[in-house]
Amino acid sequence: MPQSAEGKPAGPGRVLHRRSLAWHLLVRLLPAVLLLATMDSVATFVLTRKLNTQSHDRALIDTTRALARQVVMTPQGPQLDPSWNSTRFLTSDPDERTYFRISVDGDVIAGTASLPAPPRVDDPESAADENLEASTLLDRINKAVPTIYDSVVDGLAVRAAALDFSFDDYLIEVAMAETLNTRSRFIEEILSVLVAGQLLLIALLGFVIVTAVRSGLESVSKLSDEIESRSIDDLQPIGGDDVPSELTPLIAKTNSLLSRLDEAVAAQRRFIGHAAHQLRTPLSGLKLESELMLSRPLPDDVRQRAERIKGATDRMIRVGEQLLVLARIDASVRPRDAFTRIDLTELTRECGARWIPAARQAQIEILLMAPDEPVWVDGDAVLLDQLLGNLIDNAIRYHNGGIGQIVLRVNDSPPTLIVEDDGPGIAAEDRARVFDAFYRAKDSLAGGSGLGLAIVKEIAEAHGAHWDLRSRPEFEGTRISLVFPGPRIGAHLSRVRKEPAAPDW
Repeated sequence: MPQSAEGKPAGPGRVLHRRSLAWHLLVRLLPAVLLLATMDSVATFVLTRKLNTQSHDRALIDTTRALARQVVMTPQGPQLDPSWNSTRFLTSDPDERTYFRISVDGDVIAGTASLPAPPRVDDPESAADENLEASTLLDRINKAVPTIYDSVVDGLAVRAAALDFSFDDYLIEVAMAETLNTRSRFIEEILSVLVAGQLLLIALLGFVIVTAVRSGLESVSKLSDEIESRSIDDLQPIGGDDVPSELTPLIAKTNSLLSRLDEAVAAQRRFIGHAAHQLRTPLSGLKLESELMLSRPLPDDVRQRAERIKGATDRMIRVGEQLLVLARIDASVRPRDAFTRIDLTELTRECGARWIPAARQAQIEILLMAPDEPVWVDGDAVLLDQLLGNLIDNAIRYHNGGIGQIVLRVNDSPPTLIVEDDGPGIAAEDRARVFDAFYRAKDSLAGGSGLGLAIVKEIAEAHGAHWDLRSRPEFEGTRISLVFPGPRIGAHLSRVRKEPAAPDW
């Protein structure tokens, strides 16, 4: 039974555990996704580099062909047009350098002489004479087949394009080269964007997997919270309507186990109830016989034995009654819809009145402090009467002698029943166990079966009540508070607390 001082256990942490489903999915999917992302990045890089190279090569060929058009024929032979402005062919990028070379019959007439010539595959003259049908120099330039090659100028790697053509028995070669800075920078930018995109994709995939798994298992978490909030006696089947279909067999097997366990517990309780009921008749007969013996003149030793027999019989009858109450509680735990609307104030008044003779015999006064208006709760009147009776009986039984007082308090916001006494109290080491069945404190001198507070616990749990136990030194005696849930829809509780008045008994 929950105590008011105890907090609800913390929910499961949000950190991934190695045994979680999300962790297993990440471990199995992310390596494959990482491999695919790497292959995609490599393929995209190779394709982008090829397209970048082709694009720059086309621009380089166009620039080389434009430079070749600056060659003019003079009486001295082919020459570079004196009016040509070389700055228009130079790149504006400060990190990039451009080189060119124009040679006629192997002699350099303009540009950088250190720019290497292209590799020769075929005979230069046959290559130059492929388009002899072209009649003009411009036609020869336009129809010349370019040669693309990699080389080194002044220690710098360059990409070069060369045009070989002939005109008027002159073999002309025009070559132009540029460093690779722009190309490399473009590839690096593409690669960085590509890698960043793939990493973002992998992170997004991991987030989607974890979120999707947690969202899919949210119903399982709710089911877990529902099971955790159940009392130890609640063995009703688990509802699995909203859980994933993969968990349906597990829930079905668990419900089957709960059903069998419920049947076993019910059979045990029925046996206890039947046994207690069967013992009541012979015990009542034994009590009657002992009372008849004590009503007649008897020797002192025989009377003492008869009184001991009667005392033992009374205790056995009390134990039997307590066991019958425990058996009745099981039938009242489920369903709670069978509870009726009860005025807690009136029930406390009637139960307390029945215990006044026993209290007066022990020189104990019973006081009732309750509001004038009814305090409604939903419950079983017989069980609640037994609960209060056990608390009053314990207060009387364990009183340390002399004049004492028991105060019964009823509050209405929320519905609360409080039983206070000024007895010796309960030791701190015994408070956690006094509600266990058959438990008795080591220094307890009063007779009893150890079932009284255990029954209080069972009845309180059946009604969904929370309890709180205070004793010395916090309270002068013992104080047990039971907080009940308010009535269900349709009840009209007053939220204005009024000062209770002690009834005149």
